[in-house]
Amino acid sequence: MGLPVTLVEAEQIRSELEKQHPSMMMPFVAAVESRFPEIERGLMGELVFQGDNLETFNQLAGRLEGMSREEGLIFKAAYRMEAPRSAGQILETLGNLGSYRLHPEIQSLEELGRYLKREEAAQLPEELDCFVDYEKIGRIWQEDHGFLTEGGFVEKREEAAAKAGVEEQKTEKREKKQGIFLVTLIRDSFKDRYVRFTLPLPEQELAEKKRQAGITEETPERVEISGTIDGLLEHLPPGSTLEELNRAAGMIEEMESCSGIDWKLAFAALEAEIPMSVDGCCCVLRGHKRYELLPFPFLEPESYAHYRLEQAGISLPEGLASCFDYRRYGQEKIVEDGVVETSYGVVINREWPIELDHGEKQDIKLYAPLTLSTFSGLPMHPELLYRERVPALKAAVRQEITRSMREYGKRGLAEVLWNQILSRKISSIVPDVEERHGRLWGVARVRTTGELTDRELAGLKEEWKEIAAHGWGDLFSSRTLEEGHTRFHAGFWDTERGEDLCLLTEEELGKEVGGLEIRM
Repeated sequence: MGLPVTLVEAEQIRSELEKQHPSMMMPFVAAVESRFPEIERGLMGELVFQGDNLETFNQLAGRLEGMSREEGLIFKAAYRMEAPRSAGQILETLGNLGSYRLHPEIQSLEELGRYLKREEAAQLPEELDCFVDYEKIGRIWQEDHGFLTEGGFVEKREEAAAKAGVEEQKTEKREKKQGIFLVTLIRDSFKDRYVRFTLPLPEQELAEKKRQAGITEETPERVEISGTIDGLLEHLPPGSTLEELNRAAGMIEEMESCSGIDWKLAFAALEAEIPMSVDGCCCVLRGHKRYELLPFPFLEPESYAHYRLEQAGISLPEGLASCFDYRRYGQEKIVEDGVVETSYGVVINREWPIELDHGEKQDIKLYAPLTLSTFSGLPMHPELLYRERVPALKAAVRQEITRSMREYGKRGLAEVLWNQILSRKISSIVPDVEERHGRLWGVARVRTTGELTDRELAGLKEEWKEIAAHGWGDLFSSRTLEEGHTRFHAGFWDTERGEDLCLLTEEELGKEVGGLEIRM
């Protein structure tokens, strides 16, 4: 259905649908095609003909349709910052566009960093300016002030941000009623397909919701979860169960109703501590006011040395200050005090050092069948390449992988991990290709900063599938490779053409290939 539509047109569509499936007549939004693809997240699962939903959808379509390019850029940034979760909230975001300002002259993170720190930069001697990493400043601080789009930087005006803070205080009670997590359990049947609720819930009510969705010990949960607190879900361990999230939601709701939570400080503490369980996260959240964000954004030994001396009330004699090794002193005290740099700034626990050792570092390989296809003159019917034709293509695939990774830094694809707890334990992810038993396998070479738990490994596998299929992988698979007279495409996690897709560690691959032959 193309929107906007008239009521007559909508009724005609409803009638046609009822003729086809009258017993399963609950049309919902399954996909959205728009010049703003990001709105799909806020509309997915919404029922179309319930209440005044269709009227809201029509209003939204009309507003989006008439937007200029500048308004579109501002909307993209506002959507990113406000994270609306429904059509009604998206309309509210559209009504707030006057609170934002586009800076078309700011086109890069470096220019953004210089803009955000323009007052401090004006006080810096010119010869020291080249030692400041303005690009890093722009990358870390942009979302506190706005968002960098392809058409420039969209800034949220200070007076609007202050007003938003007042409005947030006014609506605090209303937000609490919405719960901490929004949960959707998915059933097999199309009739009453979704069971939706918020957490926290009493344990018996949660068990009843799972029973309604047909979830048992033998039936795994099919669940979609979002958070009403922006950034919270990303800072909890991957694979957290509904029961664990329910306990965390209850604790968070209680804390917010009492002393409140400084979420920037709390998220910095979680990133620094890297808890392995939801209960561990709850401990950090309860005691998050023991932590402190230091007055400098990046952890440099010299900066920490001066801070440490100042906090200790030590003033170096003038005759010794110029010869004092601030760098070595700072390095020793960083380790001794357990100081950690996070994406929110440098954080320290005032009562005891943050644990920096998270176990033995690991090198992990994740293998998946590489899907190689050629169109051979039939653009609508790709032909899969098998067995004896595959090994010769290895060099071409590896060369293209190398080329595709030039835009990423030293962490490789670890830069795009969604879960922040997992991201802190993964130092790099680099794709590669290997030949095993006459076949090509796509490989993710993973290096960790500590030992992964079983849940973290499972979470890493899920994130790698998403990156390989829809993140880096969809761009890689769209490129045409060539070897000799063969033009082909390579897919790391091709759900459309891939056969017998599986994701295995090196140990699992050895067992599978050694015992049971996998058809490629």
